[in-house]
Amino acid sequence: MSLTAATAPMRLFAGRRGLMLASILLLNFVVWLDSAKFSLLNPFWSADLHLSPAQISGATASYLLGYFPLLLLAGIMADRVGAKLMLVICIVGVTVLSATMAFVHTYEEMWWRNFFFGIFFGFLWAPSQRLLSVWFPGALNARATSVWMSSCLVAGVIAPAIALPLANHLSWRDAFLIVAALGIPALIMLVLFTSNKPEKLRGISAAEVARIQQEHRGATVREKLTFRELLAALRNRSVLTMIIATAFATTPTWLSGPWLPYGLITLEKVDPDTVAWVSPLIAAVPVLFGLVNGSLVARFFGGRTRPWLVLGPACGAIGFALGVVLHDSSWILWGFFIGAFAFLCDPMFWGTVNSYWSGIARPEVTGTLNGASAAMQVAVGWILTDQSGRWIDSAAEGRAQLDTVWIVGAIVFAIAIIPVLLSREVRVHQAVAAEAAPATPPSMTTGGAVETRP
Repeated sequence: MSLTAATAPMRLFAGRRGLMLASILLLNFVVWLDSAKFSLLNPFWSADLHLSPAQISGATASYLLGYFPLLLLAGIMADRVGAKLMLVICIVGVTVLSATMAFVHTYEEMWWRNFFFGIFFGFLWAPSQRLLSVWFPGALNARATSVWMSSCLVAGVIAPAIALPLANHLSWRDAFLIVAALGIPALIMLVLFTSNKPEKLRGISAAEVARIQQEHRGATVREKLTFRELLAALRNRSVLTMIIATAFATTPTWLSGPWLPYGLITLEKVDPDTVAWVSPLIAAVPVLFGLVNGSLVARFFGGRTRPWLVLGPACGAIGFALGVVLHDSSWILWGFFIGAFAFLCDPMFWGTVNSYWSGIARPEVTGTLNGASAAMQVAVGWILTDQSGRWIDSAAEGRAQLDTVWIVGAIVFAIAIIPVLLSREVRVHQAVAAEAAPATPPSMTTGGAVETRP
């Protein structure tokens, strides 16, 4: 099956579409920054609240418990009601919940605060991808989605430089209050520069709307679908196997959140200020890769998406396995494989799967499909994170206490590869000029040019 755009590639940040993309990137950066700094400041708030390792994992996992049900609900609501409203709910709720960290003083308060934070966090993922599928069809979608994935990951690059110095020299509560203020400009841009359909965005030209419609191969992209149409997409066997794959593909990266800084600051006794400038260098690796992932998908393996959906979890498994092998080596090398090489899975997998959904089903159902897949991923992530505190081996020395955590993570990464291989292939090609090749009639199921191959 191949997915082909109709016209020459358009720059991602051109015109009003570029402003829309910039708004989505800022929104995702701010929300993920809030999530990243929570895990990063684990050594500070866990010490202040006198929490045990089991309580640390319990508090960290509580937001996943609130997060995963809303992922599916927000995806369905994005397809039925509109993605923009879901994103407004997200940024308002996350901003308020971030500020409430200043008033948390017990484990129970921390648990419930994180649970409600996860609920609002759940309104981010699927609606963002739904908008990208509508605004960036075909090969351009792989590029836009990969850049979007980098905006999520770049929060991990910036978070140490912002959160650790604030927590180390002021307080961890101040770090949460300051970052919460970033939600205000993100909300303003979201309201002004996004819409559920291109033609509804204020100030967009008729020519730009026509160009986007042409990239959809002339198929009508509807703002809302019926529940029957949404359920119909779930009957596809490859949709179901890929949803199963997403339940495991990047799930172990949740383990890095609380235990990577714990290993460096609590076990290795690395100065937080040192971690603040080294961590961004490590985390920059998957972010920079994410900026080129979309182009690589279109240019290599014949434009096939499945190899990239396999390579991502494979990198995760190798990275975590090396984290076990290298627990007595340099902490920088150890942190690189756990926090950088393993995290290549995120841009490779999530930066590609949205193109897969657009090719295997209608672009309009990507909200539901991303919601279902992300909900599965976070549900498994909640189980792993909640149990991970019990895997700490206090009898071991230094970072070796965390070996079981990384072994379990590597196994889960490897399991994800199986359902990917059972899923049907989708090809995403570079767009071609209209005069270079005749247009292929649009598929009734995908809204784009789809060619079935034996």
